[in-house]
Amino acid sequence: MACPRCHAQATALKAKERWALVGNPNTGKSSLVNALAEADLQVGNWPGTTLERLSAALDLAGAEVELVDLPGTYSLLPTSPEEALVARELLASPPDRLLLVLGAGNLERSLVLALEAMELALPTAAVVNLLDEAEAKGLEVDLAALEEALGLPVAGAVAARGRVAGVLEKALEARVPAPPVRYPGPLEEALGRLEGLAPSRGAALLALLGETASLPQALVRAAEEARARLLAEGHDPYLLALEGRYARAQEIYREAVRRKSAPSSLTERLDRLVLHPLLGLPFFLLALFLAFRFTFALSTPWVDLVGLVQEVLAGWLAALPLPALLRAFLAEGLVAGVGTVLSFTPVLFLLYLALAFLETSGFLARMAFVADRLMRWAGLPGKAFIPLVLGFGCNVPAVYATQALAHPLDRLRVALAIPFLACGARLPVFTLFAFAFFPQNAPLAVLGLYLLGLGVGLATALLLGRVLGAGPGEGAMELPPYRFPPWRLLLRLSLARTASFVRGAGGPILVAVLLVWILMNLPLGGTTPYAFLAQALTPLFAPLGVGDWRLVGALIPGFVAKEVVVGALGVSFLGPEGVGPLGLAEGLRTLAQGLGTALLGTLQGLAALFGPPSLLPPHEPTPLQAALTGALAPKGALAYLVFVLLYTPCAATLAALRAVVGRRWAGLAVAYQLLVAYLLAFAASRSLP
Repeated sequence: MACPRCHAQATALKAKERWALVGNPNTGKSSLVNALAEADLQVGNWPGTTLERLSAALDLAGAEVELVDLPGTYSLLPTSPEEALVARELLASPPDRLLLVLGAGNLERSLVLALEAMELALPTAAVVNLLDEAEAKGLEVDLAALEEALGLPVAGAVAARGRVAGVLEKALEARVPAPPVRYPGPLEEALGRLEGLAPSRGAALLALLGETASLPQALVRAAEEARARLLAEGHDPYLLALEGRYARAQEIYREAVRRKSAPSSLTERLDRLVLHPLLGLPFFLLALFLAFRFTFALSTPWVDLVGLVQEVLAGWLAALPLPALLRAFLAEGLVAGVGTVLSFTPVLFLLYLALAFLETSGFLARMAFVADRLMRWAGLPGKAFIPLVLGFGCNVPAVYATQALAHPLDRLRVALAIPFLACGARLPVFTLFAFAFFPQNAPLAVLGLYLLGLGVGLATALLLGRVLGAGPGEGAMELPPYRFPPWRLLLRLSLARTASFVRGAGGPILVAVLLVWILMNLPLGGTTPYAFLAQALTPLFAPLGVGDWRLVGALIPGFVAKEVVVGALGVSFLGPEGVGPLGLAEGLRTLAQGLGTALLGTLQGLAALFGPPSLLPPHEPTPLQAALTGALAPKGALAYLVFVLLYTPCAATLAALRAVVGRRWAGLAVAYQLLVAYLLAFAASRSLP
């Protein structure tokens, strides 16, 4: 159906286009990208930031279209790094088409952002997503009436269920909309004087409201003078803009939405249980435990399989007619180092899968709400829990996410607390030692480390708040309705994030492992430089129960990246022993048997998922784990894990801290982290007999 008020001509499709999806948080933009593209998602970082960039390629009528999911935002006037990124992308590098993703269950709020984005004069279409949630609330959205009111092509969708028919057709009808809002007189007069200097009415309004990035300097200077005149006359341009947009959004909402019945109370009934003052925290801990239980129960057989592949590859390389030094480097250096790290890819994938489910189902936001009381204990706002949760994935974007906190002291305290959180790079070390020294309680051991890191981080924020005299935190958060996310989206997100992690870690791992192997094989007075440095530091770790220089040496490249610790241990413990040659047929038989064992172990893991820990499928120690158990007692292993958890996470996190809190605070953070790591590791070594 043609758009009645769309008087402008539809924008012709070019051979190569970039479409940007803009909308509030929790409107299903990622699900829409996944449903439209039906292709592998690409996860990376936006240039110059550590914010996640989600995109997908689409072949449409012979044209190459890139669908880009911009971060969720409530306004184009930035108050956080995510909103600043959205504004920069739309102003500095405008997309070929703009898809406004509106949440049907909260349509009036979505319309406020849509009206603002329409003023940028970009070819635009709208998608009303989550129509099923609106229906559950007893609401009916009249898409034809909404299209008439907005003057834009409008499609309806339930992207999580794959119901996206008509969305691409409407996107192809995208056109530059007419100005959708008539503002109060004083603001309209100021805009009239600025529009000749601006690329669009929306850019002029943003300049008038104080935005300066990605805008012409002549416009910025004129806008400053106009804003000063308005304020002198008693008119706040920000309030006038909000008044105009909210009034128009309410008009459109009344025209396009009808209430059919009383809203369903399913979310309210569940929230009475999940958000209960006494039951909420146990549910929160249970959710984390099940996430780790799921990760370990299903990843164990595949970790063993990847380790078996590593052994076979090393055996095949050892059989090649190559110079002895090159053969040793390939079999003992690259395969034993990088291959050991890659063997934990199943663990990372399943952990990302569990976290993606918690995030997209709406439970993660409720975990933050439940943790609000814990945040208040540390004097932080409840929404500070969001960057802390991000820290469990990677400390670097979590540190940058603190810029969304309004108060500078809140940003400082949370940024210095985040490095204590167990990021994904530390997980391979945890799993390696947990299965080697605590095989029957591996999930509980890793969960304990995660909780310890969170506790130390919050205690750090509390201590710093007392020292600096910080007041109680303030803030608000949104609780989206419960949703059952599509497994296809969860799988694609997990695969993309795991691949992104491996690609990002590959460089530091390769450099560090090569350096470790060279230092271990470079003669230096009867020893090697690596062994000399590690042995010099070993007496410092003897009180912790760690007396093997190879364990201490692995901590040195860990300053570059924590995932390198496992690779360094693999080279240190397995490299000098050498690898025996293996025939092609024998290796293939070994791999086939290993695949069958992995499939059987997966079925056993599914059966044991909700059983006691003793029902977990048996874990065969890898050669590295066997070597570690011969070099370390359980109490020393626990101390080592605590030290790895708490000492300086990586060079990238230090760079992020320096950018957010400054060089001085970043330097103090390193010294503080080393001190805390040593003291708590010493205490851990005394906690076991």
